[in-house]
This record gives sequence, structure tokens and C-alpha cells, in this order.
Amino acid sequence: MEKQTKAKMKRHSEVINDAIEENDHSEMQYHLARLGKALGYDVWIAQNDHKREWNNQKLGEFSLKRLNLPSISQSIKETIALIDVIWLDKKERIVGAFEVEKSTSIYSGILRLYDLALTMSENQTKFYLVAPDKREKEIKAQLLRPSIRHSNACQISYILFSELRCDCDAMCKFGTDIGVLDKISRNVG
Repeated sequence: MEKQTKAKMKRHSEVINDAIEENDHSEMQYHLARLGKALGYDVWIAQNDHKREWNNQKLGEFSLKRLNLPSISQSIKETIALIDVIWLDKKERIVGAFEVEKSTSIYSGILRLYDLALTMSENQTKFYLVAPDKREKEIKAQLLRPSIRHSNACQISYILFSELRCDCDAMCKFGTDIGVLDKISRNVG
């Protein structure tokens, strides 16, 4: 009987933690989408997240209905469509790409950003990992890997959840372009 109770309690705890992590992920996508819109960009939310909600709003309401990238092949576009948040200028050029890594592998987010970077001929795009504060050490370790540090594909910065949460309203109000993220983003090495 005691084993069953412990197993139920453990499962209950796992379900609650999963819900909290899912909620944090949606919250960060919401802040990034709201900020992108405030800065005048079109926003793409990962295709599989359009129905998720934060603050009583479906994330898909902030997103383009279709990701139109005419110079990118369909197979690569399918991978890009799963990046958590993308900002595009009025000429449909990607200016910012964001991977929110709450509990999944930091490395998988880096690879998705690198996949995008390698498909772009002229790279004016900024790339970001957005993660909980407690994962900062892990982010630094992954970004310092020789295979990442010595690649010229892209420069990835990172933003901590607490800073995006805290500064989003001010950046929406006073920011003029993606450069506003320079105030809260960090680089390694």
C-alpha cells in the first residue's frame, strides 16, 4: 500500500512539474511574440504551439498563419517551422530566432538554430536561447563546446527567463528594433 501511495505522489509531482514547465515555455513565447509585434516585426510561433495559451490568449493569435520563406526548401522549412519564435521584417527576412529551452536539451535548441543559420545566404539574423535562470551554467557549457565556439555559422546569445519577464514591458514601450535585446542578452566566450 505504501509503495502505491509513493508511486501516486511521485506521478502527481511529475504531472505538476510538467504543467509548470509547459506554462513557463508558453509564457516566454508570449513575451517574445508581444515584444516582436511591439517592435514592428511579423512573428512566427512554432507550428505545434499555435493552440497553446498564455494570459488567456492563444499564441497563434500573435503568429503569422503561414511561414512564407520562398528561398528555403520545403524540407528545411518544416524544421524551421518548429523553432519556438521567429521575428521577420516586412520583406519576410528573418531578423531573430528564439529557442525556449525549459527542460529539453540545450544542445537540441542550438542545433535547430544552426540548421536555420546554415540555410541563410546572408546572415543578418540574431539567434537566442531563452532559458530558466537555473540552466545558465548548462547554457554556457554547451556554447563553449569547441564544435560550437569555432563554427562561423552563427553567434548564439542567451536570455534568462527572469530578465525577459522583468524587462519585456519596458522593451515593448521603448525599443525600436531587435537591438533592444542587447540590454538583456548575454554572450559566452
